[in-house]
Amino acid sequence: MALRVFQSARAALESTRGTGLTPTRLIYAEEMAFEQDVATIKPDEHRASYNPNYSASAGPEKNAITMSGRISYDDLIWWANLFVKAVASGTGAGADKTWTFLPTATSDDVKTATIQLGYTDTIGTAPGIEQQFCMGETLTLHFEKNDDGAVTFDARLLGGEALTQITAFTGALSDRVVTLASCNGTVLFADQASAIGSTQDTTFVSLDWRLNLGPVQFYTLNGTTGPTAVYRPDYRRWEATLVRQFTSDLYWDDYGDKTVQKVRCRTTGPVLGSSNYKIDLDLYGVVTNRRETDIDGVITEELTLGQIYDTTATADHQLVIVNATAAIT
Repeated sequence: MALRVFQSARAALESTRGTGLTPTRLIYAEEMAFEQDVATIKPDEHRASYNPNYSASAGPEKNAITMSGRISYDDLIWWANLFVKAVASGTGAGADKTWTFLPTATSDDVKTATIQLGYTDTIGTAPGIEQQFCMGETLTLHFEKNDDGAVTFDARLLGGEALTQITAFTGALSDRVVTLASCNGTVLFADQASAIGSTQDTTFVSLDWRLNLGPVQFYTLNGTTGPTAVYRPDYRRWEATLVRQFTSDLYWDDYGDKTVQKVRCRTTGPVLGSSNYKIDLDLYGVVTNRRETDIDGVITEELTLGQIYDTTATADHQLVIVNATAAIT
């Protein structure tokens, strides 16, 4: 039998999209699954009978991989390569390396991945899967002091080729030591006229950032059951939901007049070299929706932030991570 405890995933960032590679990195998540949808050709035929179906064949397949869990400073750079921008190495001469993910406006330069997923106890007889040409579809980052207060992620990737069953993992890989991100070190800066990161606001309870790259699986008559590729024909879109204690009408007014918000969500971790582990999520947008709610009887407001391009930042979002990793694998 396959046991959940023996589920494992590994991957490699592809140099050329759709060209599979031997995995170079173990992938960590608390929930991992592949979704396969194989169309069924099964017509309802008129044969002077109440029986509708007499034959069936397989149609095209659509594949996706989902992962979620608590995020580390070490692994977020891998997900950022898939969802924000391809960055091969961090900068800095010391132990602490700074990774700057500023999304590109005029070209599609996010990475794709080859991913293997299965159960180590049964992979020889109950096969696992290998999916090449995995492109990021949606990524969610959640910051809140609930449960254990961890920063969490939820990711979904689309497969650009037919899925392959495998009976053995490939690549001689070892487990990595990671540093998990805790919301104990999270603060939020909210500015309007000032530069981003100028004004800390301690009334915020949580932030959810949901990025969608809008990829599509493209099918041609190529003699296989799967797509030929995954493309990004649409805008990248994101939306953030922020909950704050209702202590003033500042954001109510900003909702009414659509004042541009410059939000920096900063999570600082342990000391590392000359600085600290760090995640900076910078967002530029306007409040597109507002409603009042409460947390244990304390009145709060839920704000929806929609993206707006910032000419100074040359983007509507940016992710900066400081960790001990010199180069991505």
